[in-house]
Amino acid sequence: MQLEKIRSMPKMIIDNIEGVDGLSVYLVQDYDNELLRRLVKFGENSFGELGMDQWSLVPQIKHGNVYVLKEANKKSISGIAILMRDWEDSGEVYLSDYAIAEELQGNKLGFHFLNVIIKNIKEQGFKRISLTVDIENKPAINLYEKSGFKIIETSYDEYGKSHDRYIMTLEID
Repeated sequence: MQLEKIRSMPKMIIDNIEGVDGLSVYLVQDYDNELLRRLVKFGENSFGELGMDQWSLVPQIKHGNVYVLKEANKKSISGIAILMRDWEDSGEVYLSDYAIAEELQGNKLGFHFLNVIIKNIKEQGFKRISLTVDIENKPAINLYEKSGFKIIETSYDEYGKSHDRYIMTLEID
């Protein structure tokens, strides 16, 4: 298993979270069964049955970008983000999964984690990030808007009857 460290989290953020020190953002470059199990479990805790399973996660690691927020030398995952390239627009990536561990929410970690990812995506040469978010998920919408995303459309029944989503995009400078 290889995790490439992207950037340490700003010290001011981890100082605000009692008992947590040394959070870093990693880009997953390889995997083993233990890492897959931990990623799948984190996804289940965050998204319920809609979380990724190991069969869909492996291609994401190999062909997309899977970011993990975690403490050095600890196995528990504090956050995850999964992005894939857009086939219609080579300058765009799609954020398919994004979550912070429930016990760490509300401490601005989600904002800083997302902005580390945005910076890395920009360094990779992409110009735009898109995503969908449940129209009822006000904390997530606020997070994305604070990071510069704009609602461009509403997609009704995206995941079935009454599962409406906002489509949001961020133009990367």
